Amino acid sequence: MAEKLFWQDQYLKEFEGRVIEIRGKEVILDRTAFYARSGGQPGDTGEINGIKVVDTYYDDKGNIVHLLEKEPNFKVGDIVKGKINWERRYKIMKLHTALHILSAVLNNMFGNVKITGSQIYEDRARIDFDLDKLDDELVKKIEEKANEIVNKDLPVYTKFISKEELENMPQLKRLMDEKRYEKYDVLRIVGIGDIDVQLDGGTHVRSTKEVGKIKIIGKENKGKNNKRLIITID
Repeated sequence: MAEKLFWQDQYLKEFEGRVIEIRGKEVILDRTAFYARSGGQPGDTGEINGIKVVDTYYDDKGNIVHLLEKEPNFKVGDIVKGKINWERRYKIMKLHTALHILSAVLNNMFGNVKITGSQIYEDRARIDFDLDKLDDELVKKIEEKANEIVNKDLPVYTKFISKEELENMPQLKRLMDEKRYEKYDVLRIVGIGDIDVQLDGGTHVRSTKEVGKIKIIGKENKGKNNKRLIITID
């Protein structure tokens, strides 16, 4: 499996890696800073040796695959240089952290709200959750509280924990889908100050202040007790 440089340094923009496999336009490296599409976060784009990377994803063996715009002129064994489309990635990082801030606000306002889904796009993001009532006044309150957290400039941190450590974190176990994580021996958590901690494999900013202003631009009913908020950031 490739060394995941995006976990070691989420702000790494360029790197070098060795080509392990080439399948037409698909390239697998021994190490990469390209985040592979998963957990509601889109895969990174950018360049490898000047050739555009149009998507990054996992194959059925768990390898990180870089999909190029065209078949490469380099070969297996070559050392290549990767460059992330940083402007796009950084916006996605801010949106991802914004969703965690919203999750913290929802749990603070309504108790242990179950998050039923989320998705990040290049220009917006959405979060789905169980709640029976969500009117415009509540939406405004959620947005206000989210931006209060942004302005507190709280640190955003990542950490790896064992399954044994997870047993002593009931606030995490209560919210997680245990079946999804049972195959992992080590789990990655993302925390925001002392207000939120979640199992998460994605990329985030270092501080809530970096997110910018969170704007809720839409709300939807997705079922009797399921609500959706759509956000963007300034």
